[in-house]
Amino acid sequence: MSPSPTFETILIDQLSDGAVLISYNTPKRSNAFTPQQYNDLREALLWARDEEGVKAVVVTGKGKHYCAGRAMGSPSTDTIDAEVAAGSALSAVLTSYPKVLIAAVHGASIGWGCTQLAYFDLVYANGNAFFETPFARIGIVPEGGSSYTFPKAMGRPRANALLLAGERLSAHDAWVGGLITVVIDAKSNVEFLDRVVEKAKRVGEYSGEALRLAKKLIADSADDVEARRKAGERERRDILYMFSRPETQANLASLSFGKKGGSKI
Repeated sequence: MSPSPTFETILIDQLSDGAVLISYNTPKRSNAFTPQQYNDLREALLWARDEEGVKAVVVTGKGKHYCAGRAMGSPSTDTIDAEVAAGSALSAVLTSYPKVLIAAVHGASIGWGCTQLAYFDLVYANGNAFFETPFARIGIVPEGGSSYTFPKAMGRPRANALLLAGERLSAHDAWVGGLITVVIDAKSNVEFLDRVVEKAKRVGEYSGEALRLAKKLIADSADDVEARRKAGERERRDILYMFSRPETQANLASLSFGKKGGSKI
């Protein structure tokens, strides 16, 4: 395996010959994403994709939370355009990713931190994890393809609890609803991640070609790549429209955020 690249907002650790760990590394803002972090994650995933020996990629967040969505603040046209472009480029990589993607979720999984999970093959959640998409409350629309992926995975009633009502789901509720693979009750986030890492190491010992073909067979059976793409296009159109509305900008500006763009959870 070649030396892993370095990024401003992402850390990469080699777990074994066949598995790597990608960590969101902005814990002071609860790993909320900026355009830079979308770009860093995209480049980290491309590096792992092109490493022949890598079979499994674990993604987690440093600190108390997995990912608190987007780094909020008073939006400008330039920042929104940059974020939408960076998010679209990342989604294109995630949609057809050939390696096994494993999410290790603890604490908050909010907004993009929640909708991204539909791209993962396996989603493990600590018992302290919670899931929320407060889009309607702040005056925007679903993103990350969730207007398609959530109803398909969870059914419309459960998906609407997240996407329309903005309800917060516990790890157990998310498992019952089909959003995550399983809940791992651990005494600490460190113990939780250790248990997920062991699963990833085991997958990393399997045949890379068998895993690639299995993922393709599963994706081909779902036959929804085009549906995901179209959902993303519709969401991007409406996101840009909603961010252009004065009431949306006022909602965002009125929220309480830290000086460095971190959100209050």
